Amino acid sequence: MKSKLSINLEVSLVEIILSVLIFAVAGAIMLNCFVYAKYTQEKANDKVTASWLVQSDAEMIKSADTLDEAVLFLAKTYGKKAKDGSSDIYTNYYDKDWNHCTEEKQEYTINTVISLDDKEYGEFMDVKITVVKSTPYPFVDMNKMTSPIYSIETSKFFSTNEAGRQ
Repeated sequence: MKSKLSINLEVSLVEIILSVLIFAVAGAIMLNCFVYAKYTQEKANDKVTASWLVQSDAEMIKSADTLDEAVLFLAKTYGKKAKDGSSDIYTNYYDKDWNHCTEEKQEYTINTVISLDDKEYGEFMDVKITVVKSTPYPFVDMNKMTSPIYSIETSKFFSTNEAGRQ
């Protein structure tokens, strides 16, 4: 005897397989989105840290009263100095937690390129500071060897004459 409240629960195997397949595809897409979001957040955090370090160094250079003072700051702050034509390149290496480290353990590199141009009344310093990650961010920077994070350019004029005198 059938009950009056009997519900027909006959679901075919094909319907069950299709519903599982739909949920599996949706899950795979969502997992990809979560992974992409993780590395995008990591890149955003690195950009904030890099901008803080770069802007701090740029402000210290711009606040120098003399060229010697700016060069002394760079020599004390940066671990490596190289020359490329008429430009000086100062380099610092950082590990994954943004702590100073050696070149072998580096994850991030900050390069400060200084170019000097002698003018009639002083010296003009062009400064370009760039932060680069040695390995690309997965899913975010596909097909790239390195990943640029942040870059800033500025300049400073150092007068060789006293103010008001010629």
